[in-house]
Amino acid sequence: MENTFKKRTKKGFGIIAVLIVVIVFFSIMSSNFLTLSNMRTILLQVSSTCVCSLGMMFVLVTGGIDLSVGYMASAAGMLSAFCMTTANMNGAAAFLVTLLFALVIGAIQGILIAKIKVPPFIVTMAFMNGLKGFSYLITSGRAIYDLPDFVRGIGQGTVLGIPLPVLIMVILIIITSFFTRKIYVGRYFYAVGSNEEAARLAGINSDAVKIATYMLSSFFAYLAGIIMMGRLATASPNSGDGFEFDVITACVLGGVSMSGGKGKVYQAVVGAIIIAALNNGMIQLHIDTYVQLVIKGLILLLAVVFDCLQQNRKQKVKLAA
Repeated sequence: MENTFKKRTKKGFGIIAVLIVVIVFFSIMSSNFLTLSNMRTILLQVSSTCVCSLGMMFVLVTGGIDLSVGYMASAAGMLSAFCMTTANMNGAAAFLVTLLFALVIGAIQGILIAKIKVPPFIVTMAFMNGLKGFSYLITSGRAIYDLPDFVRGIGQGTVLGIPLPVLIMVILIIITSFFTRKIYVGRYFYAVGSNEEAARLAGINSDAVKIATYMLSSFFAYLAGIIMMGRLATASPNSGDGFEFDVITACVLGGVSMSGGKGKVYQAVVGAIIIAALNNGMIQLHIDTYVQLVIKGLILLLAVVFDCLQQNRKQKVKLAA
């Protein structure tokens, strides 16, 4: 027990240390980075990434991957905006229609993966392109600007001085953490990711868990899309372009294993904060956009390599025992 506690503490300290190094580096390189206004900006920027990372954490924990979350976020914004402006629906009805759309898409992906055994990479890549096309077709590629005032309030409003997107993010972190740590069903995702056959023999319906996983991923991507739409006060078909890359990088960098079975809420959260700080810091240093992509690509590669090395080491220890 003591060794396990030490390992967990060491891992937790490691990712916090990376965050501290990033903050210190950009604070030295840019005098504006550590200002209160910029810290507020980073928190606003991280809100949508962090929310979507919570859903991606469930997917990775079960041993899957979801490449569609970026354009699910775009589609959520575009569909809800279309319903409010063109279909003349009220906000609640528009958001409900979009939520149902997201859950149905997630369920279809889950069924294809769990029941028909199509690889998650193929299924979610196909839906990524399908949702991208949907986002552009719904308004012929045009962004929607004339949104109701309350939509702007979702992304730019405050409650007791706390930005509403940040408050939503914190509430979702607390709920997700409670669900995975205190609710028995929350452990099913880890059981399926660790050993699906053992989970099945223990009476867990692994197919239902996988379907629920992709529905959760779509749900969190939907929420991230609504937050993005509110922050920009615009629904854009390309708002989620590359978003899935930041979300996956945040989870893996934070320590959520791509091999399945391991991952904590705090890891996804800290990883998302690191990515937001990196994005913000590189913009402040006027680093070229394409150079930023190279840097983030290398970060993801290193994080995955580190995860694979850890899994290989554990496998060798098991074989030696």
